[in-house]
Amino acid sequence: MTTFYFVRHGETTINKAQCFNGGGVDSALTPAGLAAADRLGDYLGDQIFDAILTSPLQRAQTTAEHLLAQSRVVQPALTIAPQLREMALGDWEAQPVAAQEKHPQFDNYFHHPDLFEADQIHAESYQAVLDRAMTVIDQAQQAYPEGNVLIVAHGIVLLFVMGTLLGVPFSAIRDQKMVANASLSILEGQGQPYEKVLWNKTV
Repeated sequence: MTTFYFVRHGETTINKAQCFNGGGVDSALTPAGLAAADRLGDYLGDQIFDAILTSPLQRAQTTAEHLLAQSRVVQPALTIAPQLREMALGDWEAQPVAAQEKHPQFDNYFHHPDLFEADQIHAESYQAVLDRAMTVIDQAQQAYPEGNVLIVAHGIVLLFVMGTLLGVPFSAIRDQKMVANASLSILEGQGQPYEKVLWNKTV
């Protein structure tokens, strides 16, 4: 079976400001975010990966680089997977979350992905995000049917990919809590549903 190690990028300045941090913005990691990535890298220091895939956004790449810098074993080079880019949030990019609470799509965005009308804020739909991200997962599973694959990506991308692998209905995926910055979740399997080995661990 394939074992996926899913890591969300470290805290960024936009995260810290409690603003929307979609695929159209890419602020730097905070000192706390960098330190957390280093700690997680040390935690994973003896784990050998068959492939390491990261979003093209710098916050994810920087996190992946810090993880690799702490490795005590030889690892494969980073592979950039554009399909792992965070969901594009259009008009809400880098805007304070609290400032959008009265928007007609606010509740759907946070609670009803099947009802979220992305075009109302010039954003990407949840289904589009899931479809593109799952191509990476499917290809990795085919390429490494008995391997260990590290995925470094973003909150929404990981929420929907992991929820789908675990068999959570699309309409209910937003009922799950977003995993923390610089967190590790491990899922393993050969087909859906996957088994949850570790969830949302931070060090």
